[in-house]
Amino acid sequence: MKGVVEGQCGQQNALVGLANQFGTSNQRVASSNAASSSLLPRSSLGEQMANEFLRQQANTMAPTSFSMKSMQQNLPQASASSSMASNWTQEYQPRQTQVANQWSKEYTDATRNQNFERFWHQSAPPMASSSSSALQDSGMWSSEYLDTVDTSLQKGTWADDFLSTQENFGMENTWKDGFEERWEEIKRDMEKEEEATMQNSYVYQDANPFLSSASPLEEGDQLMRSGDIGNAMLAYEAAVQKDPQDAKAWCKLGLAHAENEKDQMAMQAFGKCLQIDSRNKEALLALSVSQANEGMENEALHQLDKWMSAYLGSDASQVTNASPMYSSFLDNETFNRVEARFLEAARQQGATPDPDLQNALGVLYNLNRNFARAVDSLKVAVSRNPEDARLWNRLGATLANGDRTAEAISAYREALKLYPTYVRARYNLGISCMQLSSYDEALKHFLSALELQKGGNEASSIWSTMRSAAIRTTNVPETLLRAVEVRDLAGVKASLR
Repeated sequence: MKGVVEGQCGQQNALVGLANQFGTSNQRVASSNAASSSLLPRSSLGEQMANEFLRQQANTMAPTSFSMKSMQQNLPQASASSSMASNWTQEYQPRQTQVANQWSKEYTDATRNQNFERFWHQSAPPMASSSSSALQDSGMWSSEYLDTVDTSLQKGTWADDFLSTQENFGMENTWKDGFEERWEEIKRDMEKEEEATMQNSYVYQDANPFLSSASPLEEGDQLMRSGDIGNAMLAYEAAVQKDPQDAKAWCKLGLAHAENEKDQMAMQAFGKCLQIDSRNKEALLALSVSQANEGMENEALHQLDKWMSAYLGSDASQVTNASPMYSSFLDNETFNRVEARFLEAARQQGATPDPDLQNALGVLYNLNRNFARAVDSLKVAVSRNPEDARLWNRLGATLANGDRTAEAISAYREALKLYPTYVRARYNLGISCMQLSSYDEALKHFLSALELQKGGNEASSIWSTMRSAAIRTTNVPETLLRAVEVRDLAGVKASLR
């Protein structure tokens, strides 16, 4: 390096020579441009300015030499740098800690139910110099810095504490064991939280006239067949209040809530049913559907695994869950295992497929977005049970998810023929109309669904979908938009007349 930056006595150094050569090269380019310009049309003002700039560059002389040692003398001393760094740290660290703690709390709250992958990477170590004499001659501040670091390490700093910790706990396994222990703790907490949610006390509706009924369960069945879902739910609630251990009544109450587009209430009722009878296949399958609707795909997969055990006659309560229920992504390994169980059961049936198994297969393939296979399975189930409105609605939803909207609308209409007050089918039909950009028709179906829906429909999720349809409708009345914003059902009805 000395040969490059410091020339011999009375001579230019190599860098100065390079700079002069660069000036000469620029001058040649400028001369060449000046000579060739006579052969071209008269140059513009911009070209004249550019040529003048190049001539100035060619006449600019580089500095004769520079000394690295003189630069070193102008650098701040180590003591001054340390003092400035100390003052800066004292001012910065408290505020940084406060901001970090606040950010960490907000970030944790916002992402508690999400799954992340963390990519760990290590920076490459700095390259060492090939010549120790060069470091000594340069006298750079880096040598002082390294001396300071060596001294601090010898006196005992955080590195000593870290090394002693590794010696006490094992350097290779400390981080791994601590991480795994904390991860298992998080898993246990989230599973306990989910279990507590499933076991929450069911909130009954007030002023239930069916509490005095001698057989509220039978009355509920009659009301469901007639399409009076609101009173049917009251009758089923009266049945479980009279006999809290009636698993069948809890299951029917859950089905009524699901058809009323109230999946959260449905999951609570199904959970109560399965606490009493863990082998109830209807509750297991319906709970899986409600969980899938709420985005709980791994939980839904776990219920299907239990459904298969109950279908084969084994104890569904013994089915353990190894999939990450806290993850928002479907666990493919668990899915493949459950799918293999279903396909083996289907192969054993031969040429006479069971519609119940095909129905469950349709739900299973909806979880991994294999809508083509799901449609095939549900079509087999519908062909065996053409009077089942739930199957028609499920087939319609699967067709819609597979971008077969026209076929989906036909399936929804079949479901509504069988069960005209089917809130979920009416709501799904409105969504399919939106997919075809028929927003006026969609608004009418959403209004109908809200009118049919019972039990606190002011908080219904249908309103948000209706709002999306309203703002996309051409020439929409201002009164309609206001009514949708405040969730005024009567105002919406008056605006759509």
